[in-house]
Amino acid sequence: MPEQNIHGPRDFGDRLTYLVRRIDGALAHRLDQRLRDYGLTPAQLSALAQLDIEHPGTLTGAQLADRSGVTAQSMSAAIARLLERGLVTRTQSTVHGRRLDVSLTPSGADLLRTVQHETLDAEAAVDFGLDDGELEQLKQTLRRVARALGVFLPAEHTG
Repeated sequence: MPEQNIHGPRDFGDRLTYLVRRIDGALAHRLDQRLRDYGLTPAQLSALAQLDIEHPGTLTGAQLADRSGVTAQSMSAAIARLLERGLVTRTQSTVHGRRLDVSLTPSGADLLRTVQHETLDAEAAVDFGLDDGELEQLKQTLRRVARALGVFLPAEHTG
């Protein structure tokens, strides 16, 4: 006879990691649907956004992957597609000969602005069931958790 689990399904449903993962999945699904209209993946959007933060500077593929929370391989594929579409450029670093630097093109910046506007409108239309004060408190709490986990937050980037 199999051993009984001492914690029922309710315990699992109360776990922070489970709740965050489920919410992330639901929000990611909504974002994926919006991005499909622009031929972008979340990794590509993140790359464009990270490069916009650095503009007119550059980032390496490894830096983009780290800031975006994806593998180097996933970011490499994202960059390749962005290059094909003329949304980014890649040049050899003048500082480190073997390093390839990625930068945003004007068309990449234009597409990013369009997508940011569209996704902000979509986010504003979502009813999270929270009033403005609760929503702001949730954002502050999530920022604190992100900082504690070492997650890159663009609003706190100091250059």
